[in-house]
Amino acid sequence: MVHRRALLGVLLVGAGLLVATHLVLYWIHYHVGEVPWLVRQLFDLDEENNLPTWFSSFLLLLAAGFVHLTAESEPRDRGWWRVLAAGFVVLSLDEVAGLHETLNTAVSFNWALPGAVVALAAGVAFVPFLRRLERPTALLYLAAGALYVGGAVGVELLAADMDVDTFAYAGATAVEEGMEMFGAWLFLWATLARGAGRLRVEVAVD
Repeated sequence: MVHRRALLGVLLVGAGLLVATHLVLYWIHYHVGEVPWLVRQLFDLDEENNLPTWFSSFLLLLAAGFVHLTAESEPRDRGWWRVLAAGFVVLSLDEVAGLHETLNTAVSFNWALPGAVVALAAGVAFVPFLRRLERPTALLYLAAGALYVGGAVGVELLAADMDVDTFAYAGATAVEEGMEMFGAWLFLWATLARGAGRLRVEVAVD
């Protein structure tokens, strides 16, 4: 049995190592000597189908799973919890399928602009749901959402005009993806901590 604290600890360390590895590799690449493309591709936070992508996708899918489990014990707001779980599934799929990158190539404007509108609309729609939650949980969810959207939309917009072949851009990417990962982790932590107040949360592993 893996206890929630151990699970959350491993996930947090994993996210930190991925961000740190990205930064170290690109610092070496731009200040010491060229790092082989395959190595950069494997750990680049700005690329798809690599370790950071699959880690982020897994983290979001894990959040979706626990939110879905929460829905089963919350008859009053079951619909809201299920919508939230579905949203995390979509975000997880986007990580591996690169849906927003595809959108960027299909339209003449940055996907982050409509993304900000959608995030704002979703936030407003969930206000009644958040008001019914325990205050600490609601505040943690708001903080998690602010981190995730701030990275996915805010930093994305700021980095849009940067030269991609610079360490500054690699740093901006680390901030963006790090905020997304930590936002998802914080949401998962809040969900598990809330559940632990009612029932000891454990994850069975084979």
